[in-house]
Amino acid sequence: MNSMIVSINKILFTGSLKDEYLSELITDLSDSFKDQSLEFFFYSQSSDQVEISNIQSIEEQNIIDMDMIVSIGGDGTMLQSSKLASKYSVPITGINKGRLGFLTDINPDLVSHALKEIIQGDYQTESRMLLNVSVVNNQNERFIGHAINDLVINKTKTGRMINVRTTINGKYVNSNEGDGYIVSTPTGSTAYSLSCGGPIINPSSDTFLLVPIAPHTLTNRPMVVSSDCIIKLEFTDENDDMIEISLDGEIISEISSGDCIMICQSEDTVEFIHPSHYDYYETLRSKLLWGHDKRNA
Repeated sequence: MNSMIVSINKILFTGSLKDEYLSELITDLSDSFKDQSLEFFFYSQSSDQVEISNIQSIEEQNIIDMDMIVSIGGDGTMLQSSKLASKYSVPITGINKGRLGFLTDINPDLVSHALKEIIQGDYQTESRMLLNVSVVNNQNERFIGHAINDLVINKTKTGRMINVRTTINGKYVNSNEGDGYIVSTPTGSTAYSLSCGGPIINPSSDTFLLVPIAPHTLTNRPMVVSSDCIIKLEFTDENDDMIEISLDGEIISEISSGDCIMICQSEDTVEFIHPSHYDYYETLRSKLLWGHDKRNA
């Protein structure tokens, strides 16, 4: 058991809060831990009303008082909830209601058993890094956010290439022409980066992954660098169109030529809670169908 969690009494649910099994889950947990006085809360930025007995709504600033966050949904929901978990230093686990689920590793059919084990202290914890991302223009630096998976640079118009000049710790690396560029954490190595030819990196690795998107020069390949690097991405005057910056799939900002992006490892982390039987490599085998040959199905 991680020393960060003394006991789990206040549980916050985020994400898909209207699923029928949520009410049954809360009733089951309450009945199983009558002596522990569990309290259940939910947080949602949606205006939709959640009508479930024994659960109450809280404002964002009260998340700091929670003992654990349970995200219900897919990896996208887990990413949004994880940023709240990091901001308020609350550990998080995820119930997989999405399609793939690299981050949400609790099977919805086994959720009651899994959460009971976690509440009893039978679980694993894992710390995941975040990216700090800032935009610099005319010596003015503006922080735009954190990323748990990745920073993605995309063009706003099709048919045009982006020219990205990469510098690491003040040393020029290369200039890449293509459809875009990805800077990923190890957690994000199984996301967009993977579909662009990037390698899979164990989440415990202290590394960043730099991945060009559809590079015009085929020798521009993905590169793994130390997470203590400071990465600077500049855009040449050839980029006369606006360029989009996305953090974990959410468009955050637009920039133009003359701007640059600074990326480094955040001092903040997010603490994941896994079931006691969690195995990262088993997750890869299951999600990526390693060892499955359809010809023998």
